[in-house]
Amino acid sequence: MDAPQEVNWTQTIEWLDGSTTLDARCPACGELGPKPVTLNVRSPWPPNIPQPQVKCPACGSAFNPTMGQPPYEAVLDPLVECYLEQNAGIDVMAEVLAAVDPARVSRYLDLGCGFGFVLDYTRTVYGWSGKGFDPGFSARAGREILGVDIEHVYIKDPADAGPDPYDLILASEVIEHIFEPEPLLKVLREILTPSGTLLLTTPSSTAIRQDTQIGTLLSLLCPGYHFVLYSPKGLEMVLRRVGFTNVVVSDLGHTLRAAASMGPVQADFSRRLDRQAYVGYLRGRAGNTDPATPIGIGFRYRLLKECVNLGDYAGAREASRHVFESCHSGWGMNIKNPQEIIKVLTAAPLPNSIDEYHKSAPFCLGNIFYFCGVLAWQGDGDRKIAHQWFNAAALAGERMRFALHIIGADDEETEELTWRARIYAAHVLVWESPQEAVNAIEVLETTPSPLLKEKINSRLLLPMRARLFVDLVNLNQSASADRLMSVVEALLPADIPTRSALEHALGILTLNYRKAPLTAVRWFEAAYRDALAVVRETQGPLHETLWSSLYHQAYALNIAGRREDADKIARLLLDHPEAAELPPLSPTLRSRAMALLSPRGQR
Repeated sequence: MDAPQEVNWTQTIEWLDGSTTLDARCPACGELGPKPVTLNVRSPWPPNIPQPQVKCPACGSAFNPTMGQPPYEAVLDPLVECYLEQNAGIDVMAEVLAAVDPARVSRYLDLGCGFGFVLDYTRTVYGWSGKGFDPGFSARAGREILGVDIEHVYIKDPADAGPDPYDLILASEVIEHIFEPEPLLKVLREILTPSGTLLLTTPSSTAIRQDTQIGTLLSLLCPGYHFVLYSPKGLEMVLRRVGFTNVVVSDLGHTLRAAASMGPVQADFSRRLDRQAYVGYLRGRAGNTDPATPIGIGFRYRLLKECVNLGDYAGAREASRHVFESCHSGWGMNIKNPQEIIKVLTAAPLPNSIDEYHKSAPFCLGNIFYFCGVLAWQGDGDRKIAHQWFNAAALAGERMRFALHIIGADDEETEELTWRARIYAAHVLVWESPQEAVNAIEVLETTPSPLLKEKINSRLLLPMRARLFVDLVNLNQSASADRLMSVVEALLPADIPTRSALEHALGILTLNYRKAPLTAVRWFEAAYRDALAVVRETQGPLHETLWSSLYHQAYALNIAGRREDADKIARLLLDHPEAAELPPLSPTLRSRAMALLSPRGQR
């Protein structure tokens, strides 16, 4: 097979109305018959013919019935360096295994293990005896670099996996590549111990929608490689059809996780990865890999990201120094000054190929800048430097994605963090230049990105506006907050804690700036109702909003001249904390509520 042709992939998907059908057998549920064609997606292989994707009306799975089988063992992956530096989600893969009690596992098989990161992680952290099977190019590199046990063969028969059964099998992002999944799944069932578990992850067909971000969508479709995208129903059906008696499927939005066994399911997907153990793994690997190599900077970048996400800013500062050293030793880059970086990126020509891009920068460069921005903002309190880092992250992240689009690839995390960088570059202006912050938000809402001409996704836009609005109100920047008010009140989020904070801020602005106390009362009522639900159900972090909203109801009623109603709410505030499930009222609010009571009410 020829190598992928370099083409422009920014217009790779054609959405269809389903009026055309193709006869095909669904690999998930097995239904034969006509399937509506929902989209065409261009293949990366010459002559780049659009491939039709159909959706099974019986189970909701989607697949490409005209696709040919890529020879994974013969294809040189042009994105191995990208995988090592950026898009290998080691923690995401390891978290799937966290669903299983490690004490129950001795022998572990990783099917389609790729580079072998999870084999290395489980060997290091759990002490498991793991074996990987993957015929691909990156698996050969991983076996050599990480020293893990990987065989470069397809498993077609139980004997191919060796003489002894396994306690646990992981097939992460594998089954979507398989044209006929049943024979493979039957083999996997046979090589498990009687109490063993098969864990699967695979892209979810429920995310194939026009409103899904393009980077996420391209990663899901992965044209030329992903044959079938399962629905939760379809994945459960195929696992039960091959003989698994107990199956659990969890839909995480873009990804399905499944556990299958012949006995009681021993996996709990609500369990979370031990992040400190993960940090220890990254720190150890960062300390014994060459910083000038893709795997070296990959470990160092992931350590920086993890420390920032955990709020370990001292650890993040140390990790950032090592990342800077990697960029200098591997690419000759001095990235300590974000202003200089912005000048260099703005003047640099666009890359014409993946190789050309990688000669000038690592694939994780934009995301390094993003986490440096969060560190400067949250860890050091330097919003000016954070603003510069976020602008640099937006430029670098989009350049990296531009290079990936040349061969029909994308990176979901880089897309997400690039947009977040643009958001935070606007947000950090709130404290010094609130009107400029609102201007920047309005530009972000209406202006496509400079290189890929993408619009911001509403999933990111709505919470961004909410946080910005609340900060403006809390900073008493009423005129700037008022510019956002009509949009905010029209699009209140479904997330109850966020909505409660917004309702409270809307009440404050309505009361103090718009001088409409009775309208403000309605906002405070809504904020109190939502905060009360959260506090009672989860003991959530809305204690302050809870009592402040109730107090401001009484205060606004008092201003409106409704003294009797104000007294009732003030009394409710003073008496309410006696309920055992509610937090105590602060002395400050108690004294304010007492001051609101009319002489009659005080008697």
